[in-house]
Amino acid sequence: MRNLSVPYWLIAALIAFFFMNLGGYLLFDHDEGAFSEATRGMFERGDFITTYLNDRVRFDKPILIYWLQAASIAVFGNEVWAFRLPSALAGIGWSLAIFYFCRRFLNQDIAVTAALVAAAALGINMIAHVATADAVLNVILATTMLCMYRYTVEPSNKLLFIIYALMGLGVLTKGPVAVAIPLMVSAIFFIWSGMRDAFIKAIFFFPGWILFLLIAAPWYILEYMAQGQAFIDGFILKHNVNRFNNAMEGHDGGPFFYLLFLPFILAPFGALLVRIVPSLKTIRQRDGEPADLLNRYLWIWFLVVLVLFSVASTKLPHYILYGVTPLVILMARYRHWLKSRILTLIFPSLLFAVFTAFPLLIPGIIDGLTNPIEIAAANRAAEFINQDFAILAALTWIISAALILWPRISPWFSLVLTGALQSAFVWFVFVPAISEAQQRPVWEAAQFAKELNQPVVTQSIDMPSFNVYLDKWTERRPLQPGEIGYAREDRLKDTGDIDVLFQSGPIMIIRRRTAEENASGIINAQ
Repeated sequence: MRNLSVPYWLIAALIAFFFMNLGGYLLFDHDEGAFSEATRGMFERGDFITTYLNDRVRFDKPILIYWLQAASIAVFGNEVWAFRLPSALAGIGWSLAIFYFCRRFLNQDIAVTAALVAAAALGINMIAHVATADAVLNVILATTMLCMYRYTVEPSNKLLFIIYALMGLGVLTKGPVAVAIPLMVSAIFFIWSGMRDAFIKAIFFFPGWILFLLIAAPWYILEYMAQGQAFIDGFILKHNVNRFNNAMEGHDGGPFFYLLFLPFILAPFGALLVRIVPSLKTIRQRDGEPADLLNRYLWIWFLVVLVLFSVASTKLPHYILYGVTPLVILMARYRHWLKSRILTLIFPSLLFAVFTAFPLLIPGIIDGLTNPIEIAAANRAAEFINQDFAILAALTWIISAALILWPRISPWFSLVLTGALQSAFVWFVFVPAISEAQQRPVWEAAQFAKELNQPVVTQSIDMPSFNVYLDKWTERRPLQPGEIGYAREDRLKDTGDIDVLFQSGPIMIIRRRTAEENASGIINAQ
């Protein structure tokens, strides 16, 4: 039996990284609020096949993340951290998958380093702290890809079954991307490396496809039976085909968007990212030296993801996470190539400089906003992102710089320690401040509405975390006389017969007066 043990201290470190203040900030709308409310609503409706937001079907993602969140809140209740628990566990699983792969094909030291780099990298750590499908997809996709490389070295039907099962789970998590990336990467790698026969065998392994369909197909069939063409139009066409062909919800960017964003996704490891670029030379045979097939596979994996999502119209920063696992492994493998402490210092300093200057940036940010919700949040942010915030950011920056410049610590390990400081600042200072500024009014409105103990109707506002805190779904329609509504001030119309029961910024709890109350008001006024 193969050794599956992991150093206890590494397990403790991974738990600390991915569970850091997991419940210490409110759910963020729209993504966290939407996922969490869709999950909570399944219990209220008794429907665990179709997800809803208020009274409208939600086709954004397949079902697996909702089932995982449902299992979590069934055990722990409707706690903020319980909705995020599947993501945090996925982050740990992602790091451990990298650890086992590196130990198998490289060595223990590289494996430990790679796991720590994955846990400390800003983008990976952040995606594992939010209640969305992305961390779960990434652990599934990363494990699929790592198993595919292992198949090239140790081909077996058992491994193929695992790969197809993982792809089935990936399709249940986010759709076709869980198959598209593995197929593109494997096609390029296998054919380039002279393994065409192995590729054909793997692709036409029909028992694997049967297992894939047994895992992925039942929910898709049941959802189509329940929703018909609306499911095809909403999920397949809108949230997959159109997301690739058109920039949805304004999420666009130039062809170099991901390259420019990558050092922040992998912060504070920008210097290591720069230093691994020469390893590209090893993917081809040079001067009689054979190509390094592992490096070839890792670089193909990253470049396929980079090119695929760079040409896609919709660009969200977390899409590049599908391709960061190979970079993490390369950074761990070639960590000793990083010698310059000045280079090591540059990228963390850029990030902490932004944090330190953030209080000065808020007025300019406010001037550029037009959405009342965002303006109110930015104004509230000034209460939390203040001089004390800047001092804490500067102190964290100074400590990080001292660690990086300390000659007794190797540059790569100083970045791991800096990553720990970065995570502590992000999860105990920065994110809670943003959460309080943006989400506290929604939570307060839900608590006020809960005390009224009356049905609530949603009025032209898309902040579904309100429903999570209220613990009830709310119908979305015009407010009738005598009814209580959850609303945005700037979107209210015909406010002459509206009583404001609660307001924080533009977030309101309102009541529409009845005809009798309006008539009584006119008589009393006369």
